Amino acid sequence: MTLVDYLLAVGAGYDPRDGFDTPQQRLLSQAGELLDGYGPNDFVIKASGGQRPLATTDTPWIGFFDPDESVTPMRGLYVVWLLQASREAWTLSVNMGTELRAKTMKKAGDREAQVLEALRAEAAAIRGGLPADLTSGWGAAMDLRRPGIRQRRYEAATIIAKTYPLDALPDDKTLAGDLNHACLVLAEAMQARDRFAIANPGTIFTGSAVHVDPNDRDLPFDPGVDVTAVISLPKRSIVRKPRHEGGLKRYGTWLQCRNFKLTTKVHPRDFVITSPTPWIGEYKVVYGRDVARATREAHSQLKEYRHFLYPAGASRPQLLAVFSAPITDRRVTWLNAEDIAVVWDEDDRWRGCPLAQAAGLGL
Repeated sequence: MTLVDYLLAVGAGYDPRDGFDTPQQRLLSQAGELLDGYGPNDFVIKASGGQRPLATTDTPWIGFFDPDESVTPMRGLYVVWLLQASREAWTLSVNMGTELRAKTMKKAGDREAQVLEALRAEAAAIRGGLPADLTSGWGAAMDLRRPGIRQRRYEAATIIAKTYPLDALPDDKTLAGDLNHACLVLAEAMQARDRFAIANPGTIFTGSAVHVDPNDRDLPFDPGVDVTAVISLPKRSIVRKPRHEGGLKRYGTWLQCRNFKLTTKVHPRDFVITSPTPWIGEYKVVYGRDVARATREAHSQLKEYRHFLYPAGASRPQLLAVFSAPITDRRVTWLNAEDIAVVWDEDDRWRGCPLAQAAGLGL
């Protein structure tokens, strides 16, 4: 089923008063299967027309989630299609989770106004960190035509948006292209959010990035555990295998056996080696053959962390990029030229470039 046909089929006949036993609700429940092939290959696709069996929603949604960021609209950043309550148009948006944000607000005064103000401020901060060429042609607001709490929060949490009248939807190629563009903006927005959190500690919901000297207190190494996610579809289930935490834990344990001291309690950095020589470490999963994405992200994040978290003139740590699979020699050479040591998992052995080998960080 094409994306344009899907949006038409859901939007044209959707009515929340009809309950859950409708063709439109069934299409929403099958979004992951019907829209497979749209958006990045590793994204999780979910849609909803309400909370079964409690109540339907006036504004059904179709979400495209980067599984390394979030697989729920409650937290993190994600791409989403939202149908206006009037059923006149769909809006494609890069949006933020709102539920957990709301829970942090004190129940005093006009709490909902505080929530909306905080969401708008955070969305504006992230939007301000995006390259101008990525936001050109996109708006910064949406109108869901419904004054409900959830709808107002969606509107306040909008980073970028584009609205398509249902009776004038563009062709499928255009819609798919806009969706892919929104997913690209999502990746940039995640990095913009992290940069803002580092440069402005405590002003964004992603958490404070205040640097803590590892010598001031004992910081544990505890990357957590991978949790296999099972996405249930009518005809099949998709099993999302563990990715980040398991690999980081294996590498960290390997380092500890070699008498290195390290910690993961240094958000937003993945880990920091504190002894014998300080290093900032970033662990990246390589998806398929896409080494470019993994190496670019590791490079930009490591450089940003050291620039913002460690003042010029002070003792600054070295940089280490760790990958879940081998990367190309050209990518290793490039990272080395940027003063980044490289380690990768190859046949369950932590191989390293000469810089990493000299420091004992890889074989």
